[in-house]
Order: sequence, then C-alpha cells, then structure tokens
Amino acid sequence: MACYAFLYLKSRSRTEFRPGGTLKETVVFEFVEFKANIPPGPFLLDDENVTALSRIVWGEHCSECAYPTCYSSCAFYDPRSDLQCRRFEAGIESAGHGLSRIRFRKWGKLEGRGPIALHEKAAAAKLERRDRVVSKWLANTRLPFSLARYFVWYWNQRKNRAGRASRPSTNMNDAFAIEAYVRNGARAFTVTFLQSEPKKATYQKHITLTDAPQTWFIPVAELSDVIDLARPYLIQIEPVGEAEGIDAVFGALDFVRLRTPLPIADASPPPAAISAAPPSALAKVVVWDLDETIWTGTLAEEGAQGVHPRPEAVAAIKALDARGILQSIASKNDLDEALEALHLHGLADYFLYPQVNWGPKSESIARIAKRLDLGVDSFVFIDDQPFERAEALSGHETLRVLTHEDVAHMLTNPWFNQPVTAEGARRRELYRTEAQRVESMEQHGGDYHAFLRASALVIEVRDLDTADMTRAHELSQRTNQLNFTGAKFSRDEVERVQGDLDRRYLTVRCRDRYGDYGLIGFVVLDVLNGRIEAFFMSCRVQRKRVEQALFAYLAALLSARGHARFAVRFKETKRNGAARDMLEELGFSRDEDGWTRDLSAPFEDSDIVKVETLSPHPAAG
Repeated sequence: MACYAFLYLKSRSRTEFRPGGTLKETVVFEFVEFKANIPPGPFLLDDENVTALSRIVWGEHCSECAYPTCYSSCAFYDPRSDLQCRRFEAGIESAGHGLSRIRFRKWGKLEGRGPIALHEKAAAAKLERRDRVVSKWLANTRLPFSLARYFVWYWNQRKNRAGRASRPSTNMNDAFAIEAYVRNGARAFTVTFLQSEPKKATYQKHITLTDAPQTWFIPVAELSDVIDLARPYLIQIEPVGEAEGIDAVFGALDFVRLRTPLPIADASPPPAAISAAPPSALAKVVVWDLDETIWTGTLAEEGAQGVHPRPEAVAAIKALDARGILQSIASKNDLDEALEALHLHGLADYFLYPQVNWGPKSESIARIAKRLDLGVDSFVFIDDQPFERAEALSGHETLRVLTHEDVAHMLTNPWFNQPVTAEGARRRELYRTEAQRVESMEQHGGDYHAFLRASALVIEVRDLDTADMTRAHELSQRTNQLNFTGAKFSRDEVERVQGDLDRRYLTVRCRDRYGDYGLIGFVVLDVLNGRIEAFFMSCRVQRKRVEQALFAYLAALLSARGHARFAVRFKETKRNGAARDMLEELGFSRDEDGWTRDLSAPFEDSDIVKVETLSPHPAAG
C-alpha cells in the first residue's frame, strides 16, 4: 500500500468534538497557549468517518541527544523549567481547535511511544479534556519544585498507561494520521517508526508540509509489514535537515479507525519547493535497484532488449552525476545480463562497484560502502519493493530510502542539494582512478611505502582565491570525518575571509602519476596564535602521507613566526573520530586547551609527498 493523503474541508462549530489534536507530555510550570489562524482550505479529520483514535503522548526531544553528558558538554543545551533540554522554542504550544504549534530549534523532533490503544471518540475526548485541565493546573501551581516535578512525572505515567494497547490493531481500516502545515515555507519531514526488539526494524515515510493544511494516512496494514505493533516502538517526527526556525502546526498525530476504507489511488500531493538541508543531511551516494526502478520491466523475463529506462530515472542519474553524487546498484539479477542492459541503454559508466547478485541487498550496500570508504549514513537506497527497503534498513539503521515513485521529484529533495562544480562533475572519475591506484598497490606486493613513493604524490598549497571559493564551501559542507570541529561554512562565510590578516585561509590540491585528486583540503590557520582554527580534508587522500606533508608545511609556517607549539582547535562529534585518530598519529596530544604538539619534533614520512606552493612561504619537506 502507499501512503495516502486524504484531504477535505468540513465546517464545524468550536463546541463540537474535534477528533485528533496532540496529547503532549506535561512539563513542570509550563503551559503555553497560542491562538492559531487556520489557513483557508481542508484541514480537520472528518468526524463522521473517524470511529476511534489513539492518545499518543508526544514529547520534545533532540535528534542528537547524548544524555546525560550533553547537559554539561553541548553548546546547544538550554534547560526547560524541568531542566531537560529545550528543543522547541516554547515547548508544544496549545493552539486551540485541537491544534498544537511547534517552533523548532536546532535538532528538535517530536517523539511518541507504542504500543498504543484505540479509544472510542467519547473516551478519547475525555482523556484530552482531563489532560488539559491537569496540565494547566500543574503549570500554574505554587507547589515546591520537587513536589511539582513528582506530580508531573506521575501524571505523565498515568497518561502513557491509559494509552497502551494490550494487542495490536489488525483492522484494515486503521491508519496512522498526520495533520499538519507550516507557517513559514514548505519543508520536508520524516515520520519514522523504530523498533529494537525482537529485531531491529525501521519504517519511514517522507511528507512535505506546506502552508496549506493537509492530512496524511499511513495504513496499519503497511506499517505492520515492518513493525510489530504489539511490541514497544518509537515514533519520531522531525524535519529533514535544519530544524531551526520551522514554525509548524499539528492536528491529529494518532492512529485512527475509519468508517470508510482509504482510497485506492495515491492522492499524495507532489513535493513542493523545499528549503536547503544542512550538510549533515546531504547524500554522497545513491544506490539504485534495476527492475521497475531504473527501468520498466523485469530483466530475467524480458532480457536487455525488453526493459526500457524510465525517463525520470535517467534524468535523475545524469543530474546526480553532475552534482558529484556517486551512484551504484544493488539488484537481484544476473550480473552479465544487467551489465549488458546498462551498456545497451548508455548507463553503465554512471555506476561504481555495481552489486548484482541474489544475496540480501543490505549486504550489497555494505560492500559498496566498503569499496567507496564512505559511511552508510551518507547513502540513499531506491527500490520499488517495500520488502527490499525494509531489509536494507534492518541491516543499516542510518540508511535513507526512497521508492521508485519518489524518483520524479527527488532532485528537489534537500538530500541532493549539492552545487554543480567542476570538481563535483569529476568525482566519479576520481573514484575510478582510485581503483587503478588500488590495483597498482597490489602489484607492489603489499609494500605500501614503496607504492606511495612510486606514486609521485604532490600537494599544492595556496591561499584561498575567488576561483576556489565554491569548492572550499562544498568541501566544508560535505566533510564530516576529517573535520576538526564539525563546522560547516556557508558561502557568505567563505567569501568574508578575505582581508583577515591574522589568519591564513589555505587550499590544498593533490595529484599523483595516476591522476589529479583536485582540491582536497581547506585549512584556517591562526598564524598569530599558532593554531589551526578549522580543518577539512577529503578522505580520498587519507593515509597517503598527505597529512604528514601538509602538517610539516604548516609547522614550518608557524616556526617562521616564532612559535614553539602547534595547537589545534578540535571539537569531537559523532562522525569525526577519524580526525581525532589522525591527530594522535601525527603526534598531537590532548590538553585543556585542545590538541597541541612540539613544533621541533619532525613529522614521520613527510618526505614521501612533495609540497609545492604558489606563495613565498616557508617550505616543508
């Protein structure tokens, strides 16, 4: 089944019962009300068609939560009245008419828990009215904090117990309903169900919220194919990309029982223009299925001549390649037949390390990630079969998935909002050249040092100029592993660096006898204080002694300015463990001010890579 959007308008008085409306966690000394001006158009669930609904208790959560250490270490920690982290500007605000307003902050998300029971409409209305009265009283009470916090905890426990299900719903007319709109521009959201027992499972749907109120239904029949609704699970609703500043209004976020079945045709509105996603959400690799995804038809039955590429898929493949997004294949087919069809239709060259076999696609994706040396969290998998998407997600929790129906609009998805640069357009060929390097290294019998010296590696260090600003911006946006602070520079920030006399903004290019890696590094060096302020380097050149040669060069710059110590500003993130390991291998040690190193100590193997510079600065060997 598909995820249906079911939209309509019905007038009503404010006194009649409105099914839906979010039930929220009660917070100590907090109950914010907001009068929502509902835009014209369809919004509310049809009372007559809803016979029962659940009462999920929704809470304010952080997508990057590392409780409890984040309370003392995270720069974005802002305590609510109960000392938990505030990720919504004013919590879940009561907006009247059964609506809730949320003004998202960075990393904000809604989270609820199952299993959950369905209640008759009258019982659900009673729970909602009672919770409103009690929560408002607890917000205005003059009880001591410790006592008020206890009563809030007790009340939240009662609400959760009242909503729990003893057995899952199997009624084909049941669905999970989402009513929502945004007040400040169209944005993409994900609705995710997560389960860890008896086995890991993930179900995810993507919706686009606009300023026009809409209602989406996710059929229980579709959910239960992936999630065991009788066992504990999480439900998370969060923006795709940067959450900061999103102003959204939600109605029902609950399971409902419908008197009339869902429509058969998918009436989901097409994706609207979506704001750009932050760098952490950008995709680096798209893995495609073949049959009924890239082409129509089944290769095993119709052969290479009988399958026909879908025009929207071909257009997407070419556009992604121009944006520097790598692509591969995970398909259950015969390898020779698949390659024949890809060559016949002029598509074979777009794909790196295609995996065509009869094994699980999660394993194929793992092999692609290993060959590309990229994390699966930067992958997007496209497949027409719900089973294959679910199987891939069961093996890779951080994988993102799309259906074949999403292909027509995928280029507007913020996951793929990469600038088109000359460097990006060459990325596929850079990876092919890297495969040649691996083959050459194997011919050296495993003597890695001998292979590196024979490769004639050269780095070219120069001051940032206008021609390189787009690539420097792209590198800062794409780099997560070898990023010393987790920072992401906007294009404006890159352009503003000119004229800063206390810092050197350096770009690093690399080449060898096999080809040109292009611009692989961007460094912000505070020459006044002898410290690296920001560092980004492509993983393609890691462990080729490029870092040793580059740091030897930077050390020479600082020594010429009279410094005795080499300092690095470093902020650990979930994804830059490789950068920490690199600093340790380069001889840096951690202290209270960051990472430092004696400038007099040489950098081992720095002579393997030759350093060239276009400016008259001290060279390093």
